[in-house]
Amino acid sequence: MGNHILLVDDTPTVRFKYEVLLKKAGFDVDSANGAHQALSMLHPDHDYDLVITDLKMPDMDGFGLVKEIRENSRMHMLPVLMLTGSDDEQDLLTNLDGGVSDYLLKSCGVPELLARVRNLVRMKVLQDELTKASQTDALTQLANRRFGVNLLSEEIERARRYERDLSVVIIDIDHFKKVNDTLGHQAGDEVLVSVSDELRNTLRKSDCAIRWGGEEFLFVFPETDGTEAAGIVNRLRSHLESHPVHVTTNDGTLVPVTVSGGVAELSAEDTLETLVDRADQALYRAKETGRNRLAAWADGQVVPV
Repeated sequence: MGNHILLVDDTPTVRFKYEVLLKKAGFDVDSANGAHQALSMLHPDHDYDLVITDLKMPDMDGFGLVKEIRENSRMHMLPVLMLTGSDDEQDLLTNLDGGVSDYLLKSCGVPELLARVRNLVRMKVLQDELTKASQTDALTQLANRRFGVNLLSEEIERARRYERDLSVVIIDIDHFKKVNDTLGHQAGDEVLVSVSDELRNTLRKSDCAIRWGGEEFLFVFPETDGTEAAGIVNRLRSHLESHPVHVTTNDGTLVPVTVSGGVAELSAEDTLETLVDRADQALYRAKETGRNRLAAWADGQVVPV
């Protein structure tokens, strides 16, 4: 399928007209009958490259939709093309000042419409590449720590606002220094990449894995209590234990990998720092009591999981 576009208009015949044009041009199109439906569709499961919206709509107009998009940290860079039947200059200036990416009269020709759509989609793709590079750890392709801190801060705020569960888990590769010392840093890098691949395969779409530093990783589990988060990571731990890493830099040497982890569930008193610190203390206890295991905070103390 082509690039993903969300088309917003309260008139069915207009939506149909633009859907046909855009799909014929190779775009993947979803449509919404108004701003409220569009906002319900703009979530992480739908990765849109462009929103095309009418200006004049009941309940919430296109300008209100743009305002909601720009105020949401998860989609504030999403380009929006405003379509309108009005050529009023004040409408143009108001919407451009309010964050509209481009503005087009409905009376325009099809070639102009498609040219503007392709231009906005192209800019979004380039922007996504730059954003990903700034947020991603170069070796593991997981989120880097700087981005991870921002993401965790947002998830804590969201969990508090909607009174939802949130858990974090820190894991550390056991005896990783020995791999570097005996097989070399390139072999160590291969182990980190292999473990990171398994992390991605284990996590749900809503979860996030962050390279926290060195051989340490932090998981963010939105809407998940500590018991469920521990279960997910324990399955990962068991899988890693039974699947040694093939290190190609040392003639296919098999490197056994185990991890230890610490689990903490967000409490009413937590800040980002105290939440992560409690997970870190639980990790320390897991390592102290034999490694290749998880420990968690529960009722003010660290317990095995």
